[in-house]
Amino acid sequence: MRSVWTTFGAGQVAESGAEWIDSIHARLLQQLDRFGIERLGAGEQWTTIRRWIHRNGELLGPEQVRAAEPGVYDELDEFDRIVEAAAGGITDPSRPWLHPEAATLDAQSLADVADLTQLGELARLFKSRDSQGEFAEEPGRVSLLFVAQQRAYHALHSRGVTVKSHRVAGGFSAVAEGMAAPLRAVLTFGEHLVGIEQDADGVVVSTDRRALRADHLVVACSLVPLRKVAFHTAPPTALRAAIDELGYGTVTKTAVQWPRRGWPAGYATTAGRAQRVYESTIDQPGEPGVLMAYCGGDGGREWARLSEVDRLTLAASEMKAMHHLADAPMDGFSRAWSNEPRFGGSYAVYQPGQVTAHWRVLREPWGRVHLAGEHVADCTGYMEGALESGENVAARIVGDG
Repeated sequence: MRSVWTTFGAGQVAESGAEWIDSIHARLLQQLDRFGIERLGAGEQWTTIRRWIHRNGELLGPEQVRAAEPGVYDELDEFDRIVEAAAGGITDPSRPWLHPEAATLDAQSLADVADLTQLGELARLFKSRDSQGEFAEEPGRVSLLFVAQQRAYHALHSRGVTVKSHRVAGGFSAVAEGMAAPLRAVLTFGEHLVGIEQDADGVVVSTDRRALRADHLVVACSLVPLRKVAFHTAPPTALRAAIDELGYGTVTKTAVQWPRRGWPAGYATTAGRAQRVYESTIDQPGEPGVLMAYCGGDGGREWARLSEVDRLTLAASEMKAMHHLADAPMDGFSRAWSNEPRFGGSYAVYQPGQVTAHWRVLREPWGRVHLAGEHVADCTGYMEGALESGENVAARIVGDG
């Protein structure tokens, strides 16, 4: 969570990191209640995002898309039917490897599903943008079994009720700050983990400042920086492989504030480099508005190689062309999460073959060392999953104690 408000006028805020809470995210909703943080607006329904598309210099609404390519929605529906059929074979989202066709589905990617359904150019563009947006990765690097697991989790917890997604008033950073406040006396900052070792009696953690001994170690970070940590006690081969290999999506978020809101509501998929453009201040007051370019997968990596100034210039140019904006932008920011050394990416994406290879071992304790984070949760890729994993590890440690 990293909210940005100092950049923008009119008291507006935009999220450079996690942005949404779903109505099925019970743990995170409890935290909002705990800290008196309100959800904004009526909420979005993410059944699908097929609202607007910008290509060939035109911004087309849903009915214009249907008129231009009458079969596109049928193609997309067939794609979704295959994914939902795979999800139907998962009775327990915490154990996706028990799917009767687990190995077969895990070997397939979303690109394979697109080929199987013979998606046309426009439908394939939509599904590529869906993958780059939801999983922050290209369709060819997303396991079908992983997507099926995510859909099964959603179905289990929604129980047939429409799920709505919300932003929160004041920014999501308030949740992290609220959770940290009672722990200020024990939190340290700017201290880097460099080594881990353990024996039957406990764990020794080496940082760039000191050595700490404890009964247990909870490693609550992305696996990417963990790959550089020295394991003085060798982990099991399967765990070491999972830490080194698990896929991480790449997201670059670029927000630009405009003096007036001159665009239709909703998300706009684009054939351009911005991938997806949406208003992140739709439920906030004030005449200005902030448009966000959300780039994942190869596009996110491409944008990450640019300077922040160049990203802002590129995003503003595409936004202007898309919505025929005449005003000059006011301000903005861009954050490439793959450039952040403590993260190394956005969130986990299980690539083909990785659910059956890595799912279980990442969720099991290694002696007195426990992994936590969205990458070891059933609700992968969300703040809800991070809280879920924390609860699981805490219960395990307390149970052992």
